[in-house]
Amino acid sequence: MSCLLSTKPIKLSVYLMSSLLLGLILGLGLPQPALGAQTPDYLPTDLRSRVDQLKLDLQASPTNRTNAASRARVTWSWLNAYAVQGGYIPVDATRVIAAVLADANPANIAALDDVIREFQFLDEEPDGLGQLSSTTGPFQAAAYATIEQTFTVGSQPVQTGGAFLIARHFMANFGQWQTTDPKADHYISISSSNNKVTFATRNVPRAGMHGGFRSTRDTLAFEVASGTLTPGDKVTITYGDTSGGSAGIMTPSFASDRMPLPIYVAFTERGHYYSLPIQPLRIEGGSINGVHAFTPSVVKPNEPFKLTVRAQDQFYNRATGAIPNWTVKLNGEIWQTLEAEGALTTSSVTITEPGTYFVTVHSEDGQIQGDGNPILVTDEARPRIFWGDTHGHSGFAEGIGTARRFMQWARDDASLDYVTHSEHDVWLDDAEWTVLRDIVKEFSEDGAFAAYLGYEWSVSGPRGGHHNVLFRTPDNRHRVPAQFYPTLSRLYQGLRTLHEPEDVVVIPHAHQAGDYRYSDPELEPLVEIMSQHGNFEWFGRLYLQHGHQVGFIAASDNHLSQPGYSAPIGGSLSQRGGLGALLAEQHSADDLFDAMRNLQAYATTGDRIILDFNVNDTAMGQRAEFAETRQVSGRVIGTAPISSISVIKNDQEIWRQDYLQDTDSRNAREGTFLLSFESDSDPYHPGDNPRGWRAWQGILDVTNADLLSIQAYDASFPLQQVEPAPDNPNRVNFATKTRGDTSSYLLRLDNIQRTAKLQFDIVEDLETGGAPPIYRPPQRVPALSFEMALKDLQDGQLSQRQSVGAYNDRVMLRKIRDDGARDIQFEFTDTGSRQGDYYFVRVVQANDAMAWSSPVWVGGHPTR
Repeated sequence: MSCLLSTKPIKLSVYLMSSLLLGLILGLGLPQPALGAQTPDYLPTDLRSRVDQLKLDLQASPTNRTNAASRARVTWSWLNAYAVQGGYIPVDATRVIAAVLADANPANIAALDDVIREFQFLDEEPDGLGQLSSTTGPFQAAAYATIEQTFTVGSQPVQTGGAFLIARHFMANFGQWQTTDPKADHYISISSSNNKVTFATRNVPRAGMHGGFRSTRDTLAFEVASGTLTPGDKVTITYGDTSGGSAGIMTPSFASDRMPLPIYVAFTERGHYYSLPIQPLRIEGGSINGVHAFTPSVVKPNEPFKLTVRAQDQFYNRATGAIPNWTVKLNGEIWQTLEAEGALTTSSVTITEPGTYFVTVHSEDGQIQGDGNPILVTDEARPRIFWGDTHGHSGFAEGIGTARRFMQWARDDASLDYVTHSEHDVWLDDAEWTVLRDIVKEFSEDGAFAAYLGYEWSVSGPRGGHHNVLFRTPDNRHRVPAQFYPTLSRLYQGLRTLHEPEDVVVIPHAHQAGDYRYSDPELEPLVEIMSQHGNFEWFGRLYLQHGHQVGFIAASDNHLSQPGYSAPIGGSLSQRGGLGALLAEQHSADDLFDAMRNLQAYATTGDRIILDFNVNDTAMGQRAEFAETRQVSGRVIGTAPISSISVIKNDQEIWRQDYLQDTDSRNAREGTFLLSFESDSDPYHPGDNPRGWRAWQGILDVTNADLLSIQAYDASFPLQQVEPAPDNPNRVNFATKTRGDTSSYLLRLDNIQRTAKLQFDIVEDLETGGAPPIYRPPQRVPALSFEMALKDLQDGQLSQRQSVGAYNDRVMLRKIRDDGARDIQFEFTDTGSRQGDYYFVRVVQANDAMAWSSPVWVGGHPTR
């Protein structure tokens, strides 16, 4: 399929397009035309006058620190007027304006002048940019393909020395492109209909979304070495050219309805690179590799509810091709047989008897199997649990995909109860805000799906750090953007000025760390402590230490339009996405929003763990009357055996119970062991971003015992790798990552001798992270060799620590039970004499999934 972009002026009827049509264009990711100065003008008279003056001012002198802010504001108004009428906005233009208004350093000022010149060109020469068409697919994820993009030269010729920049989005994990070997993979070629034109390759350093993001990256450019491309000439870029024997180009591992393959054109030597509108390349999932089931967590006996069975490939994409029929079991007994309806199969079901039920799904031939979340069937009066994601991105910010796909994934693929599409305000324009608002209205359905309009206020840590802003309703909601409200106090002030506090929820997160010293008690009820960027329990604890009455929530921070059910892709997003559980009586937007504001929430790392917790019969997120005797109790129903439950009081762990460790079989000849790697994520310096990812890669040798098997305990975590050596059954290569969490392998050993041991050789590596620390740069972690003798197990446990600067990373070996419990109730009594003590619970499962309750306070006074 081919998609054609025209950059000719559009007529008045398009200027007056309805918001529905605008939503269709932007929401589906279709290319938008450029607009030129004409009658009727797309700019209001007063703005046209300011824009024309801006052009003259820039012609007279470059922007400087004195006039940067005023020029940036005019450019902001110009950009948004252009966007609202359907114009294509270069991806980094809004971010440049935000950077200038926040910090008028020379690099940002020079970039602003480039933005102004690009809009001047589009404004004055609407036919100059030309046309772009592309084969848009669909193509299969993580498969070889050949993709062509063809540029038709407009009224502006491409002179000798001009060039085509073949950029790539920093998150699009295509194979490594090359232009030197036509027989090898990922070969890219260029050709032209003008046989007098020749091309040469060179590298151009580029930063930003289509470069190295936070640093420059060498980017392929095809330079016009001889000749001139004149109007009407065609230039074709072939990605994965197979004519010389190449297998093609490897597509990204994740599906998308708008996978970017950016192209920029410079018309002259050393000229500005103009952005060509992104073509909507489509990537679909591959063949079935797994299955997952979704149900509500709490239902009443005989109450009808929806069961969804989702077939997926190895990367969590919705599977394509043949899909088998399914057998669904409850607690091991056949419950439903479902005829596949494609990758998503739904059915209305009931459960008659009260109790706890665990769902498993099997294909008819038994080759594919997976799990669902636990179900608590009860007729007791208790709130329902609603699952959602308050933090995720698409291609409206620095992510990939459309706003429509984001919502469809949330509702259908992740079976969420609620979601917020919280794009970074520094990338949002007014047209995109309109699309977000309209799509929230379209997808929201009381009793079925609650979508919230929101955005991510995005400033650096010293100015307050990143905060997600959610609105109760989409109508008459004005974002308070970082461009004009660049500090945390101004954000709070702006939100209070434009909105009633009860209609706003602000949630800081730790990746670009929010300033935990400050919190508006009426606006900021929750803190995000986990996402695809890692586990950041320390972040929530710091808010509590500073006296803020906040609850805990988790989210995905996914950037690929995959909220609520997100596979790690490496780099900064090396963990599955988290989920926020809200406790409410009804599934309505109002009830769920009130649950957020009332701290009736808890956080998980993505598994839908059922968690109850109370102190003196006061539920999580609430404040109990003061009493010196505190009865602490709760219940956990897990998606895997429960490893441990801990209670934290005033930032100190006061109670912990291990439910998995086997302490009674030290001399056994066989056994099951959990091998875990863990590292801290808290920042060394106050106010810094978190410590980065710690890589664990090396070789494990087992001696004087037989290694029957080793497997990643969380089989759905694709970055956790293990590969047995072909010539030695007792040797394996392993690799995983941790950032404030634990990553575990399940080992089964036989013929264990008293001299049995595990020998580790871990290679040197460098900490990594998408938001690098401000003060402490990523550290190089030295190589480590050590052994663990099984005879040294103490109460079934043995650990090895490694110091990395101020941090103590750990490798732990535990002998575990094969019959670990998934449904556990706990209770103990604590005492205290201080008003305002707070308690919260941390749950760890055998598969490394975690949950955190919001705190319960005893006595004291509320902060709002």
